[in-house]
Amino acid sequence: MNKQATRKAFIVCAFIGLMYAGIAFNVQDRISMKRTSGPPAAKAPQSLSIAAPQAKPGPITQKKALIADSSTGIEPVFLIAVPVIAFAIRENLLEKDGMIVVQKDEGDASSVYLKKPLDILKDKDKNGLKAISRIVGKKNIEVFLIRQGVKIPDKSLSVDSITGIGYSIDRNLLVNMYNQYVGEGFASLMPYASGGFEVSRKNNGFQINAVRNEKGLENVEAGPAFSMPDLSGLSMKAALDRISSKAEVKIYGSGTVVDQSPKPRERVEKDTRCILYGRSYQK
Repeated sequence: MNKQATRKAFIVCAFIGLMYAGIAFNVQDRISMKRTSGPPAAKAPQSLSIAAPQAKPGPITQKKALIADSSTGIEPVFLIAVPVIAFAIRENLLEKDGMIVVQKDEGDASSVYLKKPLDILKDKDKNGLKAISRIVGKKNIEVFLIRQGVKIPDKSLSVDSITGIGYSIDRNLLVNMYNQYVGEGFASLMPYASGGFEVSRKNNGFQINAVRNEKGLENVEAGPAFSMPDLSGLSMKAALDRISSKAEVKIYGSGTVVDQSPKPRERVEKDTRCILYGRSYQK
């Protein structure tokens, strides 16, 4: 065979070999392109855990403060101190029979005296209540009152939480505080009157009633000496009408009487000067 015939035979054999190789390895199916009748199948979605949208946080729920209205609201001058002190004794923040160190005038060591909590309440001793407030903690007292539903005014206002001056309270709420905290150990104080209102026991609980200016006040005795009446809660005019005929009176501030000297029930001579402190007075 000549070279040309040999080349042709080699080409034919190579072609036949390639055909058999294509069949053996299914090359045709691998490289063929087929038109599909529709879009490629969508990829199956993966499983997702979808959390429900969370609601926006609402306001923190707190015990609703009772804002005293004109019919049932009172300024609890000294009256609020009784359940506050009863609570402090129950929580061991104060000893019922312990002696409280009271300083009448700051910086004057001679004005220091000792009193038990119930005697401070009985005498409506404002300096004594302030001493108790320091022992118990003013913040603790305010937290207690807020939890009971009492609305404490803005700090910019002049407020004395333990004496009940500068804010109002619903009368029914105050009764509930007495029922909850004031036990038989405070029976010697009852009835307890201040600011034109009187707390007294009724059956197994307490009641608060308005009192007239004359009710519950010590009678001014005739003669050179008399027993000092409790003038707290009276208007300055009413207090002056009651005492000015018996003693010389000096006034600080205006509005209702929140403090006085001499204290209620003290024996007063006719020439003694009586001092009345109105609500607007700032010591």
